[in-house]
Amino acid sequence: MARALALFLFLLPALAQGALSPLKDHPLAQQAKALLQAAAKALEAQSSPWALNVQGNYARLGYECTPSSLCPSLPATGGSLTLALVLTPFPFGEVEDGLNRARIAYRRAELAYRKTLAALQAQAVAAHGRYQLALLGEKLAHKGVELAREALEAARKRQANPRELREAELALKEAENRLLEAQRGVELARKGAEGLVDLTQPLPEIPPPQGATPLSLEEARLSLEEARIAHATALRSLLPELKASYLLYPSGNDTLALSLSSRSLQPTLAYTRQDPAQRPTSLPGGGSYRVLEEMRLSLSLTLSPGLLAALEATEAQVRGAEEALRGAEMQARLQGETLENSLRTLGAALELARLRLEAQSRALAETRKRLELGLESPLALLQAELSLLQAELALAQTENDLRGKRMELYQFYGELLPEVTP
Repeated sequence: MARALALFLFLLPALAQGALSPLKDHPLAQQAKALLQAAAKALEAQSSPWALNVQGNYARLGYECTPSSLCPSLPATGGSLTLALVLTPFPFGEVEDGLNRARIAYRRAELAYRKTLAALQAQAVAAHGRYQLALLGEKLAHKGVELAREALEAARKRQANPRELREAELALKEAENRLLEAQRGVELARKGAEGLVDLTQPLPEIPPPQGATPLSLEEARLSLEEARIAHATALRSLLPELKASYLLYPSGNDTLALSLSSRSLQPTLAYTRQDPAQRPTSLPGGGSYRVLEEMRLSLSLTLSPGLLAALEATEAQVRGAEEALRGAEMQARLQGETLENSLRTLGAALELARLRLEAQSRALAETRKRLELGLESPLALLQAELSLLQAELALAQTENDLRGKRMELYQFYGELLPEVTP
């Protein structure tokens, strides 16, 4: 019992593989997944709450001294090392714009991933349907050859005239050619499904999509968000920038600094070690002084026609994005209604195809009974079987068309089947 349970657990991953499982290893799916992971890392990098900067400087010094004996006592080199810690307690201004852009980039990558998988799952369902239709076509072609061969034998037995024999032989040849063509179609359908769908597994159930928000609308909304961010950036560039800093000089070698800018509100803590040390400032009448602390405030304002033009350009981009969103809403509404109407039409056609299949099935049963009573010939039975296969093929074609149209709706909304959802 334990050995059987272990074998079942070993085979469980293989048993869980469905017809659409190859999609996750498709190169396009892997590419979209890699781009999504890259966007996620870019967003993570943009969201970092702190950053550490290290900067070093080295200089060789040359002097002209009066008297010249003073030069040897001066340092020949100079250097400094600065460690700066930039903190982001909350996103504001330029930092907030960068974070929002990273979020939009991640959202676009997510939409692209969904779009890629939705397209691949539609291709996989279509490939599976084409293969099943090709198999039915091959089966129908075999029955056609059997019927044509039986018709030729019947013509020979009743000693038909040469013209009828030639037509029967020609019909058999055409049926054999259709069989060869159907067999090639099966092989082509099998090759077309490679890497997309497992033909040995049945397709999962494809329920109607939930119908949330079409992909085109989501993309248009992201474009509008980008335009609004660009407008806010252009508007901020026209505003004055205020910078404040507080510097503390514990010694001639050390400097501690705290700075803040109104553009981002990111406090920066910095420590600088320099060599040689800064000497006290000498006064002409004797004595010297050294600065221990310093408070700095600076205000900068840039005005130019270019900045105003850039602001107007971003305003036009916002208006264009708003109009594009309205157009996308109209187009999405029309496309959604068209797809829904096509689904209703195919649903009615499917019901009709099922009725035809039931009618052909009853006709075949009646033909078999009449054959048992000697009221029909074996040729009539083959014709009834051929008609039943044709009805099965018509039903399978309608079902395939319905699945294909439903998958178009999945692509329209960017929805994924549970077997494809990562």
